[in-house]
Amino acid sequence: MKLLQFADPADGQHVGLVDGDDVVDLTQVSYQPRSIFELYYDRGGNTQGLVPVVEKLLEAAAGARRLPWETLMRARSTARPHLLKPVSGPQGQPHALRIWLAGVTHEVSAKLRDIEARQSTGEGVSVYDQKYRECAAGGRPELFPKNDPDAVVAHGRPVTRPADTLRLVPETELVSVYGLRQDGQVERLGYTGGNDVTDNGIEANNPLNLPQAKNWADGCASLGPVLVTADEYDDGAVQVSCEVIRNGSRVAYKDGETGQDRLNMPDRLLHMERTLFSRLPLRPRELQVLYWGTPIVFAEQDFAGGLQAGDTMRLHFSGGIGELANEVVDLPAIDQWRHLQG
Repeated sequence: MKLLQFADPADGQHVGLVDGDDVVDLTQVSYQPRSIFELYYDRGGNTQGLVPVVEKLLEAAAGARRLPWETLMRARSTARPHLLKPVSGPQGQPHALRIWLAGVTHEVSAKLRDIEARQSTGEGVSVYDQKYRECAAGGRPELFPKNDPDAVVAHGRPVTRPADTLRLVPETELVSVYGLRQDGQVERLGYTGGNDVTDNGIEANNPLNLPQAKNWADGCASLGPVLVTADEYDDGAVQVSCEVIRNGSRVAYKDGETGQDRLNMPDRLLHMERTLFSRLPLRPRELQVLYWGTPIVFAEQDFAGGLQAGDTMRLHFSGGIGELANEVVDLPAIDQWRHLQG
C-alpha cells in the first residue's frame, strides 16, 4: 500500500492512503489518526504490523473523504490541502524522526566524486576512491546525518540555496524507513524517494566540508511523495531519473539504477543498517529514514554551475514511489552573527 501525510489548512495534519486516483483520508475515522508515527506507535503498528493496522482502519473508513491524488501532487500553496513528508515525528517532537544518509555506495558516484576531488584539489589520491574500495571490501560505510529533520522538506516544498553556495546539485536516492517493534527489534516499514541536495563545490574542495555541504536551514533535502510499504516494494533493482527545469526548459537530465543489487558492499543494505543501528540504536517511539546514496552525479560538464534559484528538480522512482519535485529558492540572508564582531 501507499501511505502519505498531508496538511489541510482547516485542521492540520492528516494521514491518507492512495487508492487508485484518489487518496482516502484516514484521519476521518472515529479516533482521527494524524500520522504514520501514530499508526505505528499508538495504534498497534509496532506489535501487529503497520499494514494490518491500516487494513483494519480502512474497514472503518468506508465513508471517509476522498481527495484527488493528482490535486495533492500538484498543490504548491499551503492555503489548500498539500503533501507533507510521508513520515515525521509527532507534533512538537521533530527529532523523533532520525535522518541519516549514505555516500559513495554506487560505483558511478564514487568515480565521478573521485575525478571532481582530484580536479579541485590537484591531489593524486582521493578519499572517495579509498572509501569506495574500503566499503566494497566490507569496511565501514560512509554515513552522516541531517541534523534538523524540519530542514528536510516534502514534495512540492522549496529547497533552499545558501548565499555562500559554490555548486549545488541534486542527488537522487532510494530511502528506507524503520520503526522499533515492541520486542526491541528494528523493522523496515517501507520505502520512499529522497533528494540529498548537496553543495558539491565545497565537498570537492575538501571532504571535511561534508557536514556543511549537506546541512543548512529551511530545505537542505527532500523526501516523498509516498511511503510504499515494505510488503509491496521490490528494492532489488530500482530505476531512477533526475531532470532540472529552468525557465521552462530542461537544462540537466540523467537516469540510473539503484536498489540492493547496485549497492557496492558485501551485505548490501544490511551492511549499512548493521553499522547504523549497532552504534546508534533506535529508541522507543523513534522512526528512522536512511538515504542509500545516489547512482546519479551531475559533474560540471553535465550541469555547469549547478542549481540556481528558480530551477525545479523532478526526480522519478520506479516501483510505485513516483515523482519527487522541488523548486530551488534563495535562502534568506542571515546576519545574526554580526553582533559577535563587536
